[in-house]
Amino acid sequence: MKKTAFLLIVLLVSACGTRKSEYVDWLYEAMPLPDSLQYPRSYWEANVAKTLEVRRRMDWDIPEREFRHFVLPLRVNNETLDDCRTVYADTLCRRVRGMSLAEAALEINHWCHEQATYEPSDGRTSAPMATVRRGVGRCGEESVLTVAALRAAGIPARQVYTPRWAHTDDNHAWVEVWVDGRWHFMGACEPAATLDNAWFNGPVSRAMLLHTKVYGDYQGDEDVILRTPCYTEINVIRGYVPARRNFVTVLEDGEPAEGATVSFHIYNYAEFYPVASYETGPDGRAALDTGLGDLLVWARKGDRFGFAKASGESVTVSLDHRLGERFRADLEIVPPDEHPIPVEATPEQTAANERRLAEEDAIRASHPHDNPELYPFLENYYFSGHALLKLLTEKDRGDVTRDVLEDVVEHDVGPVDPWVVSPRVELEHLRPFRGEVIASGLGARLGGADAVARWVRDSITVIEGRNPQQLRTSPIAVWRTRKADALGRDIFFVALCRAFGFPARLDGVTGKTQYLLEDTWVDVDFDAQARERVAPQGTVRLQYAPGGPVRIPEYYRHYTLSRLESGRTRLMEYEENGPAQDSYTLDEGYYLLTTGNRMADGSVLVHLEFFPVAAGRTETVPLVLRQAEDKLAVIGTMDPEEKFLADGAQQPQSLLSATGRGYFLLAVLGGADEPTSHALREMTAAAAELNAWGRPLVLLGDSRPEGLPNAVFGSDPEGRVRAMLGASSDPLPLVAVCDSFGRIVYLSKGYNTSLAADLRRVIDQCR
Repeated sequence: MKKTAFLLIVLLVSACGTRKSEYVDWLYEAMPLPDSLQYPRSYWEANVAKTLEVRRRMDWDIPEREFRHFVLPLRVNNETLDDCRTVYADTLCRRVRGMSLAEAALEINHWCHEQATYEPSDGRTSAPMATVRRGVGRCGEESVLTVAALRAAGIPARQVYTPRWAHTDDNHAWVEVWVDGRWHFMGACEPAATLDNAWFNGPVSRAMLLHTKVYGDYQGDEDVILRTPCYTEINVIRGYVPARRNFVTVLEDGEPAEGATVSFHIYNYAEFYPVASYETGPDGRAALDTGLGDLLVWARKGDRFGFAKASGESVTVSLDHRLGERFRADLEIVPPDEHPIPVEATPEQTAANERRLAEEDAIRASHPHDNPELYPFLENYYFSGHALLKLLTEKDRGDVTRDVLEDVVEHDVGPVDPWVVSPRVELEHLRPFRGEVIASGLGARLGGADAVARWVRDSITVIEGRNPQQLRTSPIAVWRTRKADALGRDIFFVALCRAFGFPARLDGVTGKTQYLLEDTWVDVDFDAQARERVAPQGTVRLQYAPGGPVRIPEYYRHYTLSRLESGRTRLMEYEENGPAQDSYTLDEGYYLLTTGNRMADGSVLVHLEFFPVAAGRTETVPLVLRQAEDKLAVIGTMDPEEKFLADGAQQPQSLLSATGRGYFLLAVLGGADEPTSHALREMTAAAAELNAWGRPLVLLGDSRPEGLPNAVFGSDPEGRVRAMLGASSDPLPLVAVCDSFGRIVYLSKGYNTSLAADLRRVIDQCR
């Protein structure tokens, strides 16, 4: 009997080992190139072993397809990978033991809310444990953390994105969990009382595309946007809202155009953002599932292109234009109507959940939210004022490791220059690099950045087709393996130049790889014959007519510039919230100026200007913001997370917490002055309409008008709300109608005898 039991144990261990090896091999089959270069096999083996242990322990009834694609993989999107699963799996499993899958999913989301809450930040996605350490993350990071936590407990989960909202600017990410045979959504780190219950139940009904990125060759029922050896990008729009299949036919000289590239674009942040791309077959056709609003379809083949608005199931695009042609076009883009997804939670469940959220806020606040790796470095270098400290972003300070910082300061090779000192090139994972490459002696053999470019071209093998998500490869991994994709190679080149003291960068506006030579940025194109050159440039001067719908048009809010080439359209990514410009220096080429005036109902009046830029010449281009007399326009932005002090409160709270989702009125009032007194009389005169409107009124100042039951009274002790709505010199009162997406659709400054009439008109269109 003992021998039989021993043999059974041996067979079981052997079978488990075989199963683990099989799953690790499967991960490698679909693994993007950066993951295979940056993490050893032992890392994947340890995580697979923990995953299989959890699978046996929790005994969820998970089909193999869902387990393989939505539990086993560590990667959620483009985050840095870490030890989240092996560190947190046991804690999470204990927390949800004995629960149903639905109960466990909700409970893990509560755990995630105890760890992190929302805060906007840059586009680099932190690893889950870094988000926990910082205690904050943007929606992409919150959803990565939540998916990672759910998978660590053996629950199938995936991140869902609307790559761009159709009715307002920006995007959003959340989580889907597989429960009882189908997918349900949750707000990441925003636990609700039930599944399919989040603040975006209304906005998501206006989405045009919802997608998720699945590890491996996934064979599901969803519409496939892109299938590659590394992952399958699927479109889950039909799981949320009514949708249509957009069939596009491309014509070239009246005949179906085979081999044309068709791309679907959503208007957002004053550009038409590409969300899917296909190549036409012999019938010249392509298709995509979307929501029931408008989008733009582009088609291109060689130097010919065309575009059309898609508003129904069938649209034809003719390749009527050529690169270099100057022309203009107007479009009106209308998003889907809002039909909120019903919420099934009872008032009692919602109230209990709200109480629990408050408790979790306190738990999170009690956690230390700093980076212990930074302390020893700060002790040694802070008081020296080392330039590196000034180059670290807030997020870098939250997750950078001490060895990375010391690698820079201990191998200081030149003058204080951010294009030399900074260890960050783009969005790559920071790891020590300079010491190892300097010790190789390579720098002594390369006399300048041009020689570095030649060495990189000759020594680094570029592997394409294994990184469709554009994950970043850390320079040290490229150095050790001599392999990279094109983006990884470019990041590596810049890092190598900096290690040897040569200023270099990936240009933030154009994305070009460059090094500095005698105060001039020189372009490096590893694929071209003319490999290093100074690009010939011209000037674009924008003309905006006085008296337009806004005083000064803003980049991204009202207009953008893009360079058009035969194979792509590249947005010129100027600094957000940077100073307004009316003149731009651009490389010689063919460009598109997109302008848009967003209406309060989400529609956009768009104007397109296509024009060439010649070297040494100035091109004058009209900046046209179209107006609609019968629609309310978005005239500015504010931060719904800005804080004020409500009456009777000890601590400030955010505007969003006081108003909830949707429109609200926000006023910063003066003292006992005529403009404020008049504004109060005007609001009282419009009280019936404001009360019928039913939205919150946040009134900050000393006055407390009666007859406004939806008013939240308070103060703005630091003047932050006032500064957000206008300059400090702007006269009070400031009265604005805003929404929880941060849009301002009405703003009155100072004395206004028409305030009551204005408010009646505006709120009538903000329902």
